[in-house]
Amino acid sequence: MSDLAVLAGFLVLLAGIGKWAAGRVHTSEDFHLCGRRLSKWPVALSLAATEFNGSGLVGGAGLAYSIGLAGVYWNYAAVPAWILLGFTVAVTFRKLALYTVPEFIGNHYGERARVLASVSQLLSSVIFIAVQILVSTLTLSTLLGLPREVTAVVVTLGFVLYTFAGGLLAVVWTDVACYFVLMAAVVIAVPLSWSYVEGWEGLRRALPDEQFDLARLGVMEPLAWVALCFYSYGTDQAYMQRVFAAKDPAIARFAYIFTGLNYLVFGGSVALLGLTASVLVPDLAAHDQAFPALVSQVFPEGLRSLFLTAILAATMSTASSYLSASSSLFVKDIYERHLATHPTDQRLLSVSRMAVVLFAVAALVVAFGAPRIVDAVVLSVIIYHGAVFFPIVFAMYDPHVNRRLGFWSILAGGVSGLASHFFIYERVAYLGTIHPLFFGPPVSIVVLRFTRKAASGGR
Repeated sequence: MSDLAVLAGFLVLLAGIGKWAAGRVHTSEDFHLCGRRLSKWPVALSLAATEFNGSGLVGGAGLAYSIGLAGVYWNYAAVPAWILLGFTVAVTFRKLALYTVPEFIGNHYGERARVLASVSQLLSSVIFIAVQILVSTLTLSTLLGLPREVTAVVVTLGFVLYTFAGGLLAVVWTDVACYFVLMAAVVIAVPLSWSYVEGWEGLRRALPDEQFDLARLGVMEPLAWVALCFYSYGTDQAYMQRVFAAKDPAIARFAYIFTGLNYLVFGGSVALLGLTASVLVPDLAAHDQAFPALVSQVFPEGLRSLFLTAILAATMSTASSYLSASSSLFVKDIYERHLATHPTDQRLLSVSRMAVVLFAVAALVVAFGAPRIVDAVVLSVIIYHGAVFFPIVFAMYDPHVNRRLGFWSILAGGVSGLASHFFIYERVAYLGTIHPLFFGPPVSIVVLRFTRKAASGGR
């Protein structure tokens, strides 16, 4: 009962922030971009909380539980991407004062490419929101004995209400609260769990050597995860929305680098928790239950509510960020340009809130059919991020890139990546050794290079 009380209190806090933010949202720009006036620390803490999500915490711990210390690559793959993109793409995007990433694509490749990118990102976002719902539902229903359907609806209502009320402003400040809860829980959990196994030396004695083999995954899988991070952090509206809302490019750069450096603590802690769980709660049927099982079966009752709240914070902060991003994508790239006739700003604000509800319901439906957490995240990246990453890079840094086949480049990259995921990878000789995240993006490059050559030959 005390665990439920703490969780309820946390939800009340988030609702209070949503109500506070709602009183400060007067225009659609306020709702989507906080009036472009966010300062250094809210942007940085919000971005980090958005990134430290359910797949990173529960999925990352489950991976380390399954394959050992090599599971750390799932989170550590993010570090170089955050830092390098902080100095490049994040700064460039902020200087352009955009609303959405597809808006940039449309400016360079035309309206069809903009709509395709927006629809692809919406599909990807719904899957990723569903993953967060799935993580929190599986965890809380198992630990608290609540029906899965009830838990899923309550969690979804939680982040929908404050996102609906206060838009990005509510999301950012609830993220700040979630960041401190999540990081405190992860940092406390490692020494606490180690006290049960006699520390690092106890782990070495209890587990076979293969669990400490950092080369266990080979090369292809970790490299694919690095690529996944570059694709995501350089193109995703949920991250770039903070960039667009920041006061200036320096704040955007700081937020990216801050998030990358935080991963050194977060990612390492999560991997160690998964490794420790393999000793304390062995033989779990579902590896993604490693961290929840550690909470329920090992940690003392007085601290259990902190870790339960951390899981909720990890999932809700990310889900609300993607929900806010989805609303922006639909309203700015589709509704305002193709469905509305001379809409007022108040009409745009109303549609923005309706879109929040629409995409939350869609994600809730998808959540019950989602595959394994890590697989679902990879699929969401293939659909959008891998397809648009290189067209965006070419548009930013290649003055000779041609507009005419931008749409086809994005479409070819996405379709070929999906084809590889479902029909080729690990199923076909030679080509089947190439991870889908390395399959689709080169196809988009080939189309863009063909475009340049065709354009040059025609002049």
